[in-house]
Amino acid sequence: MIFGLLRRHPKPRGQRAALFALSLILTLSLALDQAAAGSTAPGTAVVGTADALRAQVAAAGWVTVRVELRAPAAVAAADDLEQTMQDLLFTLPAGSYDGVARAAGSASLTLRVDTTGLDVLLGSPWAASVAVADDAEMQRLAAGGFHSLAIKTDGSLWAWGANGAGQLGDGTTTGRLTPIQILTGVAAVAARADHTLALKTDGSLWAWGANGFGQLGDGTTTGRSTPIQILTGVAAVSAGSGHTLALKTDGSLWAWGGNGFGVLGDGTTTNRYTPVQVLTGVAAVAAGGSHTLALKTDGSLWAWGVNWSGQVGDGTTTDRSRPVQVLTGVAAMSGDGAHTLAIKTDGSLWAWGYNEYGQLGDGTTTTRLTPIQVLTGVAAVSAGRYMTLAIKTDGSLWAWGQNTVGQLGDGTTNGHLTPVLVLAGVAAVSTSGFHTLARKTDGSLWAWGFSAHGQLGDGTTSRHLSPVPVVGFAGPPTTSDADFIVTNVALNPSAPLVGGTFYAAITVKNRGTEAGSPGLLRVWTNQPATQDCDAPGDAEISLASLAAGANQTVGIRLPAGTAGRKTLRAFIDSQCLTTEPNETNNQSSQGYRVFAQPIADFMVTTIALAPNRPTAGGTFSAAVTVKNRGTAAGEAGTLALWVDQPGVPACDAAVAVGPLAAGASRTLTLDGLPAGAAAVKSLRAFIDHTCVRAEAYDGNNQRVKPYTVVP
Repeated sequence: MIFGLLRRHPKPRGQRAALFALSLILTLSLALDQAAAGSTAPGTAVVGTADALRAQVAAAGWVTVRVELRAPAAVAAADDLEQTMQDLLFTLPAGSYDGVARAAGSASLTLRVDTTGLDVLLGSPWAASVAVADDAEMQRLAAGGFHSLAIKTDGSLWAWGANGAGQLGDGTTTGRLTPIQILTGVAAVAARADHTLALKTDGSLWAWGANGFGQLGDGTTTGRSTPIQILTGVAAVSAGSGHTLALKTDGSLWAWGGNGFGVLGDGTTTNRYTPVQVLTGVAAVAAGGSHTLALKTDGSLWAWGVNWSGQVGDGTTTDRSRPVQVLTGVAAMSGDGAHTLAIKTDGSLWAWGYNEYGQLGDGTTTTRLTPIQVLTGVAAVSAGRYMTLAIKTDGSLWAWGQNTVGQLGDGTTNGHLTPVLVLAGVAAVSTSGFHTLARKTDGSLWAWGFSAHGQLGDGTTSRHLSPVPVVGFAGPPTTSDADFIVTNVALNPSAPLVGGTFYAAITVKNRGTEAGSPGLLRVWTNQPATQDCDAPGDAEISLASLAAGANQTVGIRLPAGTAGRKTLRAFIDSQCLTTEPNETNNQSSQGYRVFAQPIADFMVTTIALAPNRPTAGGTFSAAVTVKNRGTAAGEAGTLALWVDQPGVPACDAAVAVGPLAAGASRTLTLDGLPAGAAAVKSLRAFIDHTCVRAEAYDGNNQRVKPYTVVP
């Protein structure tokens, strides 16, 4: 990929412009289009659309997201992924993000961002996709019919439980009472009944298990006990009882397998043994038992397949062999058996379909042919055969519906017509309707319900009415109720000089429930991950005790060293190890560059629109702030804007900025920008590039402002 060329052949900034120009042309508009469409990380559960992300950040001020890095090659080397992460973090304004966490060698990372940071991420050429972290976690668990799967933070896939059809993927048909490793480099997993699918970080889709309906998609009906590759370029996958769906990175939806009741959505009831295209413009997909759900990029929810109990949600009981629209403003959905659930962008949960066991959660056993609201403040949902689980935004897990084998996890076998609290601190959940898996925020994995085949993973075949830990997924140890994290790193100047020094302001927070002493804060500047605390360029700062919830910001002056792109890493509570004994988010990284001579380094820091939601056919204004964050005064040149015109080389508007002293800012207002047709759009602002797509300097002298033109 072109970004790989930029890293492998470093050149002075001016010489890199031509390469960066080409890279932007090929990737920036794609990244922006994906962002505006709610581009998603790979997975089985729907991930948040751009609108859903903005709704969350508007409500809470912050949103935790999982970012899939845009790998520089088909098989990305670890140093390439590290450089990509540095490039991405380098573009985020100081103070707009914190809590960066990434497993070594992983193509994804999680971090908290505010509105400014989210806008930059959604337009970043270094991000292949941005998703709500809770939803991204949902994609890393799968409760099949009587087997289970989970992905560890290192990308390894583990499986356990029933294996009569080879659904575990270990080359045998022997069941397993504890997890065994199947694959590496896995981003998402899906399972239903007795077949399994895994999406690798390179976008390749693999399948194994039962194949009587062609649900593996290899053109046969032959079962497989080891993974076989089916597709490439896949962004998300979901499994039904006898059918499979895959969402490609271009937004096209493909389906294959059993097609009774038109569950594939191709207008027929003919089984398909290889993938057929069903829809375009899709952001996420979820398979029910014999019905299917697709979320389009505009937030509209579409459904099709069997509809005897109204699970399609169109007000009828007529089976549908082609998609019909059900709702708008949707962020996530789940379906199983004969009922369906959807989370709207405002966090409200809606349910419809079969309700004999109270699985809709409305306090009745009345079947519903159209959606009814059940809960508010919901972050994720998983539907089982006759039961439902939902994670609220505070991490609490709630369950309702059938509970004959303890699948709700409340310690009883009593069914519930309304939600009951099961666990706190939950990040992801998946249920088959007979057993349930839940990953807590500390990384530990828990299971409960039916376990005749060992699908709970605790080494037994005993049923459990309350959560029990899964062997090998204990999560990190908890040593104290004082929990310290590095929340922010700010550099001044942002572009230090060779041989000089720069200042780093580092903020540490106690996010625990008790006061405590964080001890030493350790800082590395451009050092390898294998270093120890005696390596050149490191520093230590003793920190005072912090009350629960309190912050402390300390400053340190550091050597700039040689010219080039670098990363500052700050660790707290690490006992002098770059591999931390506690959570991965007690570190933070900040990318920066060291220059051979003083430079003027211009960037667009903010964009404010008036009105914020322009009217179709009208005009609006953009107030754009430009800052010289370099070490020398300079002529900022031209500020240029494009208003949702990815294929037009000319600027929609341009204005001369004039000279700016080092550290100075200037706000310019451009009036009369055309709103155009009603749609979700992106305004792009570039500085110091004389109205061309290529930037003269780094990727951070641009900013993208998503906005909505209303009818």
